[in-house]
Amino acid sequence: MTDDAAGLEALAAFSSAYEVPEGVDLVDGGTLGLDLLHIVEEYPRVLILDCVTTGRPPGTVVRVDGDDIPRVFAQCLSPHQMGIQDLAAALELLGRMPERFTVLGIEPERIDPGVELTEPVRNNLPRLVEAAAGVLEEWGVPVRRRR
Repeated sequence: MTDDAAGLEALAAFSSAYEVPEGVDLVDGGTLGLDLLHIVEEYPRVLILDCVTTGRPPGTVVRVDGDDIPRVFAQCLSPHQMGIQDLAAALELLGRMPERFTVLGIEPERIDPGVELTEPVRNNLPRLVEAAAGVLEEWGVPVRRRR
């Protein structure tokens, strides 16, 4: 689905570019949404990389933290993004919200049948990857660039 694959592409690019310490798991959550609850609730910090539709220009990297997640994603029309909103709401209701929960996304140009990212998303994917490394460093998780 063209730019909807940005999260998976960003995870692959991050994994190729960086090493993370033991205890940090990189998980492809696909479109599982609420089905990720049993995985996510076990972690004190969760970072999700995804395609995020907010109305900004295509390729814009977007950061949404903690309490802002339900508000931002309440305005989303994509069923895929509804999964993030549902996940955050369920975690909150269960009292299992991670101490740090961040969504880093990239604004799509198109989400329709296709196998390649659009140019604005492909060109800005490195910014999303660098932003992910920055969030982990901010959380005190040492990431090291691969040689």
